[in-house]
Amino acid sequence: MSSTEIRGNVEVSNVNRLASESHSKELRCGKDGSLFTADWFQSMAMEGRMFCAQAGVLTTPITWTATAANDQAKPAIFISVPDGTTIIPLEISLYMEAFGTDSLFECAAITGTGGVSAGGTAMSITNMRTDAPHTSLCTATSDLTGGTACTANVNEFWKSGVQKVATTATADDASMRNPDVFTWRYTDGMFAPVIKGAGQIMVTQGSQAGTGFGRIIFVEIPTAWLL
Repeated sequence: MSSTEIRGNVEVSNVNRLASESHSKELRCGKDGSLFTADWFQSMAMEGRMFCAQAGVLTTPITWTATAANDQAKPAIFISVPDGTTIIPLEISLYMEAFGTDSLFECAAITGTGGVSAGGTAMSITNMRTDAPHTSLCTATSDLTGGTACTANVNEFWKSGVQKVATTATADDASMRNPDVFTWRYTDGMFAPVIKGAGQIMVTQGSQAGTGFGRIIFVEIPTAWLL
């Protein structure tokens, strides 16, 4: 019976690092033989393949177009992924600065194909590595005024909300729950959807004249690398 043996260099206090890439190096391990490995997503950030798309800047929030209903034609954030590109979202956050009239609040994240952006405001997609060695090929829009919702393989992989919510500054009922931030992270459920271009991901919300900020952090790679 054949066997495979894996060996590594013991590097704990002193780590040997190569001066350049494209060279062979033994795996790094501890004195007990345990391997030291970087998380794949963190390695993507180090490679310059992790990006952030954000709606709203500093103290200037977005006034969301969708009112009352969680309208998929008027998403808060819409990212279009072109053919040949694949993205994997890691975190989605929606911070509500104001909910408007006290009412039901809902938000969701949806992937699929066939969606089209219309209206709204173009969003900057920034690299999570400060020297930005790669530029995103995706396009991102916030606060759409009337796009087309995804039509095929629609997957609402995250939904959150509150049965009754109020803006804290104007609330007159102490029993109301007043959350501010609604967040999805891939680590919460140990899964992340894969948006293979051409495809879309959108974050929707339903509030009565709500304002706030939104953000999606994602890894972007050429589809050929993965699929």
